[in-house]
Amino acid sequence: MIPIHNKELSTQGIEMLPFKDLSQGPTVPHRDDHYMFILQQKGRSCWTIDFKQWTLEEVSVCFVAPGQVHQCVLNEGAKCWMLFVEPKLIPTEYRTMIDSFMYNRQVISLKPDHPVFTLAAILYDFIEQGEKIFYQSILQAHVNALIGYLTAAFVPQSQIHKKTGSHKYQLVTIFKNLISQQFKEVKQVKDYAEQLHITPLYLNEVSKEITGFIASYWIQNEVLLEAQRLLFYTNMDVKEISFSLGYEDHTYFSRFFKKNLGCTAGQFRQNNHYLSNHMHE
Repeated sequence: MIPIHNKELSTQGIEMLPFKDLSQGPTVPHRDDHYMFILQQKGRSCWTIDFKQWTLEEVSVCFVAPGQVHQCVLNEGAKCWMLFVEPKLIPTEYRTMIDSFMYNRQVISLKPDHPVFTLAAILYDFIEQGEKIFYQSILQAHVNALIGYLTAAFVPQSQIHKKTGSHKYQLVTIFKNLISQQFKEVKQVKDYAEQLHITPLYLNEVSKEITGFIASYWIQNEVLLEAQRLLFYTNMDVKEISFSLGYEDHTYFSRFFKKNLGCTAGQFRQNNHYLSNHMHE
């Protein structure tokens, strides 16, 4: 299985490291139960996040969400801050917006004088000074400010006026959180709608309005993403993967995979065979 790093953070749920040499970072693909933010100030680094490569050139920032499989695969003189934060400590509106950029906008470029780098230095100094009066409250305030600036930086101009505080937006957020927790056991829209005390029709309508996709898309997307992770990063065979994802009939799972991704699970693994092996060296 893919290694997962649980409960690694301090009791405050926040840690920060200055990395002048990213070779000190992760050496094997793994998941975390927390968010990781990479604030790069110079150099070049390359990361794989869920079998997709992202390159940070000079002044860039990147985020990795809980559960995403990641690894640093290249470092060319990179200097950065690395911030690790438990999900519960990130304001919901920030977390919701950040998660909406997973898979398609996880790295962006910034100007050298962007406030996130000043805030990062202040936060690091505060943590290094240790416990003091109102420590947790001030720590949380620093993190809120830094992640608020980061989140805003990721938002394209076309989405500036998106209402993340609306009831519908919050409903979709809860729905997607339920999927991430239950997708192996629960795969029907009606079962999620029941937990949310709404009708399947309304759940589909709200999901379509907020995300552009109906509810079943997000359920299937989570299943397919995990299937691809297991094919790419492990040696589990297709039958084992189908069972681990909650499918008793592996032939049904195989048809589902091919229908949605246009290739069989075996072909997906074969097409990524070299890269997958390289990442395990």
